[in-house]
Amino acid sequence: MQAFRSHLATELMLNAFALIAVIILFRLVLVLLNVSNRVWIGSVVYALTDPVVDALSLIPGAERTLLGGLTLADLTLASVLILFPLGIVATAGLTRR
Repeated sequence: MQAFRSHLATELMLNAFALIAVIILFRLVLVLLNVSNRVWIGSVVYALTDPVVDALSLIPGAERTLLGGLTLADLTLASVLILFPLGIVATAGLTRR
């Protein structure tokens, strides 16, 4: 039963991460294509991701545009898609003492 709960928790976390990753990737594509928040998909994606990007934009230099319409804050958010799984893989072999 414990193995089932552990497997279920892992599956739920992976699905949550996949959903967050899709939303972040949608934001990147929408910003690159200059889709405004007047389009329904733009308003949904921007409403979900703007609070995080606004917090990241407080970092000095985060408003700098690097690629198309993407700012450093947008690309920092996208880097989480790579760094979060790497952190999980890096700590997978560690055991609690």
